[in-house]
Amino acid sequence: MKTYIIDAFTDQPFSGNPAAVCILESEMSDTTLQAIANEINLSETAFIRQIGDIQNGYSIRYFTPTVEIDFCGHATLAAAKFVQHDLGTPPARFITKKGLTLKTVSLGQDIELHFPLYNTTQIVPNQDLLEAFDIVNPVAVKFNKDLDMLLIEVEDKKTLTGLCPDFRKAKEITGRIKEVVVTTRSKEKEFDFYSRCFCPWIGIDEDPVTGAAHSVLAKYWGDLLGKTEMNAYQLSQRGGFMKLHILDNNTLKVYGKAVIVFEGKIVIDQFKNPLD
Repeated sequence: MKTYIIDAFTDQPFSGNPAAVCILESEMSDTTLQAIANEINLSETAFIRQIGDIQNGYSIRYFTPTVEIDFCGHATLAAAKFVQHDLGTPPARFITKKGLTLKTVSLGQDIELHFPLYNTTQIVPNQDLLEAFDIVNPVAVKFNKDLDMLLIEVEDKKTLTGLCPDFRKAKEITGRIKEVVVTTRSKEKEFDFYSRCFCPWIGIDEDPVTGAAHSVLAKYWGDLLGKTEMNAYQLSQRGGFMKLHILDNNTLKVYGKAVIVFEGKIVIDQFKNPLD
């Protein structure tokens, strides 16, 4: 099975967020897909398979090392980079397991992705959870049910970069959420806001660059800043950046770059998962 490792939301290799993209020629069991994702052991592995009746259409599924998830931004960008590498620059459509259609367009070095735009609701924060994430006196705490995501705004960049979460404690406190995204306004002209994303509940302590989370962050900061176009930077150790354009109440355009760093094959002829 052809397999690529592609660094997403970066123009430099070994930065941004690495995703594996595996090209399926036939269906495989969920346990086999999960075993492959666990073996590759990146934050996400995308499995794509061409759909015959949709031009440049692909089914796409996303697996962390431990679970399948519904939507992953950086793995979608990585898959779009594969299509660009394999076919040139035609538009591509990725259909998720739950029927979400994600359109992508190649624009030279940039790739344009059409993501959903999600709202948040006010929520009373769990003080034990805030303590687990090393947060005192947050500016705001919001919740998004589409991604089971808790959004927390903190005072400044120094506070954000200084967070030292206790992931084991966080997992013991709640199983309701899948990720905590902590964000702050930027004081530099280059970017509008910063963020960090933590997902210990799905096997990823800190995700380097999280495209899907910006489906929530874009709406949140767009409302606060009165903007429809923004630049965002995720302050993980690897770091990554993206441009955001709110098209309408339901659609977000995300612009990012990606770099192929590995191309090879996974040998699966003799593979038999004991759980099958």
